[in-house]
Amino acid sequence: MNLLGWSLAGRRAWAGVVAAALITLGTVGCGHRGGDMSTAVPKIVAHDAAITKQERSRVEAYWTGTGIADVAHGDAVGDSVQGEWAQGGVIARTVGRLYTQGAGGGMGACTATVVGANTVITAAHCVRTSDAGGSSRSATWDHQLYFVPGYRDGKSPYGGFTVRRVWTAEEWQDEGLDVAVLEMNSSDDGKSISEVTGIQGISFTAEPGTRTHFFGYPYTNRVLHCEGANSREYRGSALLRIPCVMGVGSSGGPYIVDLDAAGAGSVVAVNISDDGAFSYGTALGMFARRLYAKSEHCSRAC
Repeated sequence: MNLLGWSLAGRRAWAGVVAAALITLGTVGCGHRGGDMSTAVPKIVAHDAAITKQERSRVEAYWTGTGIADVAHGDAVGDSVQGEWAQGGVIARTVGRLYTQGAGGGMGACTATVVGANTVITAAHCVRTSDAGGSSRSATWDHQLYFVPGYRDGKSPYGGFTVRRVWTAEEWQDEGLDVAVLEMNSSDDGKSISEVTGIQGISFTAEPGTRTHFFGYPYTNRVLHCEGANSREYRGSALLRIPCVMGVGSSGGPYIVDLDAAGAGSVVAVNISDDGAFSYGTALGMFARRLYAKSEHCSRAC
């Protein structure tokens, strides 16, 4: 399997390197660590992103200056494996592109979704970068995180939002832990992200066999969509799979069930990889619930 996030010029090489590292570690992708995941309680770590007004202004200036346009040079236009989501609604406001910069300066993008008053969800490997063979703890935190909900054709119809704090598992490369929750800063006029975009629901009890919609930006200038019945990769797996693929850039994209005519549903997983036939997502369970609670609580009280 290949992880489907991150870099621009080197994104395919990067995905292959990280995927190989994770498979070697027996984590995300082909295989699992065995019974230890059922008893261990994953440790949560938090990373401050743009806390001060000066930091927020710097990040926004970087992306609205040339950053977003530079990433867009690598987008495929009219050459997508899946169709565009053309029904608008809540999907068109809550799903967007998450822009990041790695420690080496390379820019990239994943997909993310608004799921709380001040909370966006994506894949952990979209905000951390590992060296081949490196541990979860040694991975560098990406910076300049910037989320553009509803991004389409070079435009940001709902503005852009900086990230205040990132919440992940310490051992985020373990199967079922490749998920990150982003605690968002408010807009310049003081509005929370949910006040601007609305929210998708979130569910921590994914049911296999349910009709599931997958949304993502696989280096395209608009959000794409595919759907199918989800299933577990194997019995007891912490991954959900869906019989459609998108490609690099769709990491973090939501798997949504119970999607209604208004484009609202419940996120049950975030996309992390594919094998050419299926896409695989981290199913949201009790650990994701803990991350979500941290973000929503701290956005009000921390």
